Amino acid sequence: MSEGAQRAAAGIATRARDPFAWAVALVVLLGAAVYLPLFFPESPRTLAEQGEGFFFQANEAAGGPVLLLALWLFYRRSHYLDLLRGPGAPGAAAAVLLASAALFGWGVYTAAPDLRLASGIGVLAGSVLLLGGAAGLRAFWLPIAFLVFALPVPPVWIAATIFPIQLATAQYTGWLLSMAGIDAVVQGDLILRPEASFIVVETCSGVRTMVTLAMLAILMIDLFERRGWHAALLFALTPVVAFAVNGFRVVTLVLNPHSDIHSIHNLQGIAMLLVGLLILYGVDGLLARASGSDDSGADDDYGTTVAGGESSGRRAAKLAAVAALLGGLVVAERTIEPWHLAKGLAESPDALLERVFGDDLGPPLPLDYKFLGSASHLAQARRPIRVDGSIVEVFLGVADEQRRDVSVLTPRLAWPASGYDRIEARRVELEDGRRVTRSVLRRGERRALSWSWVERRGAGLREFARQAAALDRSPLVRPQRMLSIRLATGLTGPADGEGMDLRAAEDRLESVWRRLAPALEGYAPTRRPARDATP
Repeated sequence: MSEGAQRAAAGIATRARDPFAWAVALVVLLGAAVYLPLFFPESPRTLAEQGEGFFFQANEAAGGPVLLLALWLFYRRSHYLDLLRGPGAPGAAAAVLLASAALFGWGVYTAAPDLRLASGIGVLAGSVLLLGGAAGLRAFWLPIAFLVFALPVPPVWIAATIFPIQLATAQYTGWLLSMAGIDAVVQGDLILRPEASFIVVETCSGVRTMVTLAMLAILMIDLFERRGWHAALLFALTPVVAFAVNGFRVVTLVLNPHSDIHSIHNLQGIAMLLVGLLILYGVDGLLARASGSDDSGADDDYGTTVAGGESSGRRAAKLAAVAALLGGLVVAERTIEPWHLAKGLAESPDALLERVFGDDLGPPLPLDYKFLGSASHLAQARRPIRVDGSIVEVFLGVADEQRRDVSVLTPRLAWPASGYDRIEARRVELEDGRRVTRSVLRRGERRALSWSWVERRGAGLREFARQAAALDRSPLVRPQRMLSIRLATGLTGPADGEGMDLRAAEDRLESVWRRLAPALEGYAPTRRPARDATP
C-alpha cells in the first residue's frame, strides 16, 4: 500500500473513532428523513407542467433547486467550519430549536407542509448557534436564509399585487409594441391586435421571474463577494430588471403564433430570464468600475474561537441533543392527527341567489377561470338580476380559507371580466355602514359601475398573519367563511362621465343589496371538525 493510501486509511479510521463524526451522520440522516420529502414533493404533473410552474407560476415553490443552491452557498463557506468548534450559545440555541419544533408540530397538526419546511430553517439556525454561537451564525446565515426561497410566496401578498402587475405588464407591453411600429390596443389586461387578442394572465405577470431572478442575484452577489451599497443596489434593481425583461417576453408571446406550446412557451421565458441575469451582470460591472475597485473585499471577520476549540465529545453531545429533537419530529409526524374541517356548504351560492331573487334571476353567466387566476373559491356563482328593466350582475364567492396556495383578497374582484379599464375607484360607505370599493369601468363603448368587497375579512396584516400561521386549519378557524361580493351594472351617458346615470345605477345596486344582505347573515358557517373527513 502506498504512503498516500496509508494516510487516507488512517484518516478514515480516526474519523470512525470520532464521536462527533457519528453525531453529524446521525443528524444528517434524521434531518433528511424529516425534511427531504418537503423539498422534493411528489407531483402528478408532467415534466413540462412542472417546468412551467417553477419558472412562471407565482405560488409555485422551488424546493429542490433551492436546496441544491443553498448547499452550494454552504460549501463556499466551508473554510469557516472551525467557527463551529467554539463554546456556542446554548441558551439562544435552545430557544430557537424549541420554537422550531413547536412550529413543526403545528405544521403537522394543521397539515401545512410549508410550516414544517419553515421549521427546518430554524433547526439549522439553532444548530449553528449551538455549535458556533453568534460568530457561526454570522458566517452561515446566507445559506440558511436562502432556504426561504423554498417556501411558496405568501398567497395574500400574491392576491394583493399580482393583478396590478398584470395590468402594468399589459400597458408596458403595448408601449413596446407601439415603439416597434406594431398595431396594438391595450384594454385592461387585454392586448388587442388585428389578428388576435392576448390576455396577460398570472403566469405572464413576471412575479415568478422576479423571485427567480432575485435568487440568481444573490448567488451572483455572493460569488463576486459584493458588499454594502453595491450589493444592496444590485439586489434592489432585481424586480425592475425582471419587470423590464418580462415585458419583452410577453411581446414574444404576442407575436409568436406557437407560444401556447409548452416547450416554446418555457424556452421563451427561460431565455428572457437569462437576459435579465446578463443585465444584472452588466450593472454589477458598471457599479464595480464606478466604485474604483471590484468591491470584493477580504474575508469578513466573524470572530475567533477558543484555541483548539471544544472537545469532540462535547460537540457530539450537543449534536446528540439536535438528533434527539429531530427524532421527536419524526415521532410527531407519525403520531399527531391533523385537524380536519368538512368543507361542504349547506346551500350553494347559486341556490342562495335563486332563493332570494326568484323569477328576477337570469341563467348562470360563464366564469372565466383564466381571468380569476389564483383567486379561487370553494364555491361561486355569477348571475344576472333584472331590476326595473336593467341588469345587475351579482358575483358571490365563498372562500376556502383552508387552502394554503390561494387567497380571495384581491383587487381583481372589482372587475366583472377581462378587458376592462378602471376610470375611477374609491372607497364608499353603504347605508348599512359597510365599506366597499366603488369602481367605474370601461371596455370599448361599454361602461359599468361595480361595488366590490370581501365580507368578514380582517385587516391586511391580520389576514396575512392568519394565513401564514394556518389558523383556519385549526380550532381557531373563523366562525364563518369569507364571502367575495361584487354587484355590477351597466352605465349609459356620455363617455366622459358627465351625465352618466350613476345615481340610477347606484339605486339598482342598493336595491339588490337590500334583498341579498339578510340572506347572507349566518351564511356559510365553518363546521365542527370532522375526524373522518379528508383534508
